[in-house]
Amino acid sequence: MVSYKDIAGIAKVSTTTVSHVINETRFVGPETRKRVREAMEQLNYTQPNLLAKSLLTGRSNTIGLVISDIRNPFYPEVIQGIEEIAQKEGYNLFLNNTNYGKEVAIRSIKALAGRRIDGIIIAASQIDNKLIREIFDIGVNIVLVDWEEKNIGMDNLYFNYKPGIKEVVDYLVSLGHRDFLFISGPLGIDTSNIRLSCFKESVEKHQDKMISYKIIEGTLRIGNGKKIGKEILGLKKMPTAIVCSNDITAIGIMNELISNNIKIPEDVSITGLDNIRLSELVNPPLTTIELDRYKIGQTAIEFLLNRIEDKDIKVQSKVFNTKMIKRKSVAKARK
Repeated sequence: MVSYKDIAGIAKVSTTTVSHVINETRFVGPETRKRVREAMEQLNYTQPNLLAKSLLTGRSNTIGLVISDIRNPFYPEVIQGIEEIAQKEGYNLFLNNTNYGKEVAIRSIKALAGRRIDGIIIAASQIDNKLIREIFDIGVNIVLVDWEEKNIGMDNLYFNYKPGIKEVVDYLVSLGHRDFLFISGPLGIDTSNIRLSCFKESVEKHQDKMISYKIIEGTLRIGNGKKIGKEILGLKKMPTAIVCSNDITAIGIMNELISNNIKIPEDVSITGLDNIRLSELVNPPLTTIELDRYKIGQTAIEFLLNRIEDKDIKVQSKVFNTKMIKRKSVAKARK
């Protein structure tokens, strides 16, 4: 069977461009469109009649993706991993943005289910037991991303934060840091609680070194780091190490501290979590914890397509481990 990738290879374009030409979902220039059409003819590709295919198979060839915030740099690689395989397999993707609202997430999921969608990938940070209970019986194939609880009866993928966070704490301790500040995400969100718990557990393994730490609760929104940076500047004593539960917050804090003549890492070391693209471009480049978001996106869509093909397969689950990425935002603790 001819795939979008086959056509893209001959036309020398991306599979996304091929999809836009075939499905008429976005404007493509006449020269590029011509190359794609010629490649289709060369390969004897016949565009499927989606309505006829839907009636024959009982499927709509559409899937939904529910995320928290399209502005958060965490999501683009997840979406890319999902979209590439979805397009290759002939599925259209509906993206729903919840802006971190739990009720919005539930409404979005139910609205997608009402459109006879074939399945939904939920990659929203506000997933919790209430949301799980609300959606469990809606009759749509669902894959949960970054949901650690076991035996929930749904296909799921999640990150194991312990290795990466332990590696960061151990590294900082080895450099003489004893005074920590941890910036959590909103503690009403399970993922934030897990990251905080991993930090506490990692620090407690070094209690023979008399380590102290404080916690400031943050948000997941862009701009939160600047606000927390101001709060840090108002502390009576500056910590030697700031460990952030996400990169966007860490970068915002860095910018605020640097603009107030605090040197990083000479005066204070700082780390993030996510390894977003921006983390290696800031000055100094941010030491962080890597999450393979592209791979988790690919695995999520593979799980969903497996479920669409066979509703009776056993529950699919996979864990992705984390690791530290050393950069220049960390140095030995100041004297």
